[in-house]
Amino acid sequence: MTVAPFRVSVADFTALARGGGGVSAVRTLRLARRSRTLLMIRSIAADPAARPAFSLLREVARVAPEAVDRVLDHPSVGAWATRTALALRRGGAARPAELAFTAAAAAVRAGMAVDLAFPPVSVFSLPSLGVVVGPGLAYEPLPEIDLGGFSVQVDLWAGGGVPPELPVARSVDLVWWRDALQAAWALLIRDHPERAVEFAEVVSVLTPMPSSPVGTSSATLADAFGCVFLSPMPDPEALAVTLVHEGQHSKLVALMDLFALVEPSPDALFYAPWREDPRPAAGLLHGTYAHMGVAGFWRSRTGRAAQAEYARWRSAALTTADTLLTSGALTTTGTRFVTEMATVLRDWCAEPLPAPVLAAAAAESAAHHSRWQATHRRT
Repeated sequence: MTVAPFRVSVADFTALARGGGGVSAVRTLRLARRSRTLLMIRSIAADPAARPAFSLLREVARVAPEAVDRVLDHPSVGAWATRTALALRRGGAARPAELAFTAAAAAVRAGMAVDLAFPPVSVFSLPSLGVVVGPGLAYEPLPEIDLGGFSVQVDLWAGGGVPPELPVARSVDLVWWRDALQAAWALLIRDHPERAVEFAEVVSVLTPMPSSPVGTSSATLADAFGCVFLSPMPDPEALAVTLVHEGQHSKLVALMDLFALVEPSPDALFYAPWREDPRPAAGLLHGTYAHMGVAGFWRSRTGRAAQAEYARWRSAALTTADTLLTSGALTTTGTRFVTEMATVLRDWCAEPLPAPVLAAAAAESAAHHSRWQATHRRT
């Protein structure tokens, strides 16, 4: 289990800033996140309660390193490691002995014996494998959805670790999700192959969210890299653009592990054309990058509805990119990154579209801004 330095070339950094990146750059981000998780685990292993599990993890890595990598890449491990390492550093409540679950999962994957004491938990979960249901670490495996050369696990986080404000479905209609994902994936592979291969590189887990009577929801947790939270979507196109949106968030999460793009300024808040609440600079950057991906998706599609979406989101993303560039909230590297974004968005905004489409997009944008101003004048 070695931790190596990660470097992003100027060409890859520029490609990422311009909304893409390609498989090589995105793979670097994924491997860098794995290294971050391992660094967290090494810091946790300084606690005596975690040392037996860490010893087993090291032994598995010596014999079957791919088994350890597979477990370290599971989003729940990154989330647990971050939460636990921070708690230990701050003197808060922490359970370092829970490293035993990660070590046991790696050993089971490698076919090795497990001789560990496990801390008491309400649900005994083996990351990347499933929930233990019998003796000898017999487990009920996480369901997987095959997308043709790429598969995602469906994980409801039975062992916990999801913030309470993020709802997770109580159960999974696996047939519905399989059909929906396969249809959306076919659309991405056919019409947006660059975004599809990037998504496949960074996302390995889907967590269904409950349906909402007021729309759809999706989310990416920074500490749970590799997981996308999704509510049911109305059609393959809606699901496909949401996958692109969350894939952008995943890329930026990992890139921001390597580069400080935003200055620490917790009090500065900004208007975001896709939110009802004001956003800090880091949140605005995330939203801008995600909606740049959304605009790019609609840019390559046909029809009046696609044009309207393209017009709305290219303009919105350029507005917030310019806001960031004049905010003083970006680092020098962050300014380079957002400048590249803005260059692409400015070119897109110069592309001709029918006048009624532009008028409708402008009206929607103005209406959102007016609602936002009215709400925040009251508060």
